[in-house]
Amino acid sequence: MSYVVQDFSITITDNNEQQNLRFFSVKMERLVRSYMITPNDSTQEFDSIISSAVNELHNGQNLLSLVQSLGEFLTSEDSAIRAKGTRLLSSVLSECPQEQINNSAANVLVDFYCERLSDTTSVPDLIYGLRYLPQFGTFRDEHAIKVSKAIFANINVQSLQQIVRHEVLQILDILLHHHLHALKQLGPEFVLGYIQSMDGEKDPRNLLLAFSSIKLIIQEFDILPHVESLFEVTFCYFPITFKPPPDDPYGITADDLKVALRECLSATSHFSKFAMPLLVDKLASSSGNAKKDSMETLKACAPVYGSSAIIPHLEILWNYLKDEVINATNDSFELIALEAIQSIAETLSADGIEKLDHLQQFLKIIVTECLENLENSELKLAKPCGKILKYCAMASDPACNIIISATLNNFINQYRMNDLATRKKGILEILTEFIAASRYLYGSVEDVPAVRAQGFVMPLVSYKDDMFEIFSSALLGINEYNELRLCGLQGLHDMILLNKFLSDSEIGVILQYFNKIILDEQDQDIVLSTLKCLENIAHYRPKIVLDVALPIFVSKLPNIGDAIDKGSHTNYSKILDSISKISVEPILFEALVPEILAKLDNVLSPLSSVNCDYTEAILQALHSLLLKKSSLGHTDVSRYVDTIIPHLLARCVEPTLNFNCESEQYTVFCDLRIIRVVAGIISTITKSLNVSEQTTFVGQIFELFTRGNTSYLRFSLPETNVPFNPLSLDSSSHQKNLTLCFTAAIGSIRQEVQSSLSDIFEFLTKIVGICLSTPNEIQQHSLAQLAASILNKWDKEPELIEFAQAQVLGELLNQLSSTSGLETIRCKSLYLFLWLTKALVLRTHQLGYDCTGQIINLFSDPILGKQSAEGIGIIIGESDILNRQGFATIKILYKQRFFNYCVPIIIERFKSSDDVTKHNYLMALSHLLRNIPKQVLMNDLPS
Repeated sequence: MSYVVQDFSITITDNNEQQNLRFFSVKMERLVRSYMITPNDSTQEFDSIISSAVNELHNGQNLLSLVQSLGEFLTSEDSAIRAKGTRLLSSVLSECPQEQINNSAANVLVDFYCERLSDTTSVPDLIYGLRYLPQFGTFRDEHAIKVSKAIFANINVQSLQQIVRHEVLQILDILLHHHLHALKQLGPEFVLGYIQSMDGEKDPRNLLLAFSSIKLIIQEFDILPHVESLFEVTFCYFPITFKPPPDDPYGITADDLKVALRECLSATSHFSKFAMPLLVDKLASSSGNAKKDSMETLKACAPVYGSSAIIPHLEILWNYLKDEVINATNDSFELIALEAIQSIAETLSADGIEKLDHLQQFLKIIVTECLENLENSELKLAKPCGKILKYCAMASDPACNIIISATLNNFINQYRMNDLATRKKGILEILTEFIAASRYLYGSVEDVPAVRAQGFVMPLVSYKDDMFEIFSSALLGINEYNELRLCGLQGLHDMILLNKFLSDSEIGVILQYFNKIILDEQDQDIVLSTLKCLENIAHYRPKIVLDVALPIFVSKLPNIGDAIDKGSHTNYSKILDSISKISVEPILFEALVPEILAKLDNVLSPLSSVNCDYTEAILQALHSLLLKKSSLGHTDVSRYVDTIIPHLLARCVEPTLNFNCESEQYTVFCDLRIIRVVAGIISTITKSLNVSEQTTFVGQIFELFTRGNTSYLRFSLPETNVPFNPLSLDSSSHQKNLTLCFTAAIGSIRQEVQSSLSDIFEFLTKIVGICLSTPNEIQQHSLAQLAASILNKWDKEPELIEFAQAQVLGELLNQLSSTSGLETIRCKSLYLFLWLTKALVLRTHQLGYDCTGQIINLFSDPILGKQSAEGIGIIIGESDILNRQGFATIKILYKQRFFNYCVPIIIERFKSSDDVTKHNYLMALSHLLRNIPKQVLMNDLPS
């Protein structure tokens, strides 16, 4: 055996490399000889030598020097030496710089590798190098042809090891994707070569790659000369039964292989004459997943193979598929059988309107059998037959017309002639299936415009009045059993969602039915289902709901002049729940807001438990709507900063400007429950504002709460000498309670908005002072949380550290540590200290851990020990104000870091503490365990 390496060198010298021929690289020579004498099992030494050789190329050395150094080894009579030399060349080539392979070098390398493929021992190493040759820019179309022909001519691919077979298939796949036009010149020669290369392949990794390439070959090459061979080499894997081994690193599933094979079988109609008899046979003989695979393949292949391939097997296919539906034991099998029936009907429809004979014959068989089955008085087969008819109708406009015209009159007459409720229900379920088919085929308000049968007239239109009448009668039949009424409800709902089916006036009539049921019906299942339908309709048809439904519900809400007693609570709660469900869309919410605010204006009477409950319910409904709109990303929420917030604040502020506001005759807007809900509404709207809007709003809030400027409220408040100054220690308790609203607004702003505030240090210091001085617990707790929010978002690190060291670890800590101080002052200081610590811990700031250490030190304090231990829950627990929705600075893994900081200290001190203090340590630990992610906890548990 002889290999002329000299020719390789001479060719490269044609590219001005003559000088390099005269001077071999001593270093490259040394690297080659080191490689050749290194034992074959010394992987690390091999890798080191290869890296050094590649570095030489990157440093300007020529690939020729490597080839020249390898010359004697590449031409050795010893096949093992030839293979080892080839392996070094291929390994270096895999990392070779692009500029090393010019046109001449590419020509020679391709010739060298292709000619060598007859050297069986060197084949794996040659294939490894060939895999990287196409990545070079100088690898051209003629090279792709030469490489593929050489592989087909010289290699028995299936005799190679799996990894080498995979590399061969990779090479062919790369050539197909990057040199397809050139390979197509080979035509049937390439097709046959590929067939022989993959014939008998069993490895799932290789099969995935082979199926992908075969699909491309089928689509791009003339496969007719070898179509049967190509089919056989592909279909022989059907149906695939593959169970991946445990911990399979490749992640290949049986479904991956099934889908890839299915795409091959359904890629050309030329397979139809071979495939259809076999698919029919598989349907008859197989079971379980193999049968499911057969049905899925039939579904995919039918539209490609065409009606001529399907027609000879129609009757037998129908018999097999209907059995899977009628005797279904598995939902997924039933679904794929139905989809296969639809695919067949769709295929028979594709020949054009003039050639529908076979479609009509096929559907006639189906309609006849289904109608016969439905004559059973118990309608046991109503659901499966209804589904079959639905999927047939979904196939095409002609199919839908045939099914509807052949069955609908029959079903309508059956419904009217029968008194048996269960039979009526079965018929209505079939009618709703027809509506579903029409929604799929002709479009609905959910997916306008229709794309499947655009321009056709929906056949259901001819039966609209009949369907309207029977669905309505079913829903409104009070004496009927619920299941029948629910079917009527579903039918009317689905008719509304059909595209251009019902007129606005007809939809209005249905909504009036829904209104009546929601307001008057006693059966809660019917009420809840109707409300859900109305909620969905409001999403797609908000204008009609605005005209017909919303005004009715609002009008049913009691006014203050009405008799509101405890017995009416359930009634108005149901109305408010309905309003909050259907008023989410912007047009509906916009209409609702003035109505809600007007209702609130009517309850400004002296406080009573009934009035307070009603007001709270209205506000909770409003808040619920705002939260839902925010979660859906509605952009209209922010506009209500100028309507809802000033309106509600005015109602809360107004009674506090009265000299007698401390008496028992204050209004509902002085009640803490009401103020808390108002604060929640303010927070939700504030979070929806952008930076500019928040900046304006914050200025207005500061004017109101720090300067008593009520002009923002835009209401004529009563003339009074009582100032609005809720942050003052001299203000009334009702004014102090309104700091909840101040905190809700300022605590929900963005960091960049807070940064624009003047003198945060002074403002924060003032808040701390009020917290420690106020006798009002609501004000104290509210301002403590506000202080925490401001500290958490403070973006000026030096000022933050200065404040924390002076106020938190300074004055506050002194108050805590002073055992001679007043208990009330120490408790207030601790509450504030806990929230400021939380603000720092969320940022994973070191001062936060310093503060945490001081809190743990207090566990043994006889007065503050229990409160300190409970405070761990405040620090690590969730917060309504310090959260990501409120733009707080929260670092990832902050809980894990806090847990890892606290637990060792708690465990260590627990061991040496007395019984009382041990209880505090256990309490703190319980808060940590309750709030820490489970995975963090699992990592710290012993195995």
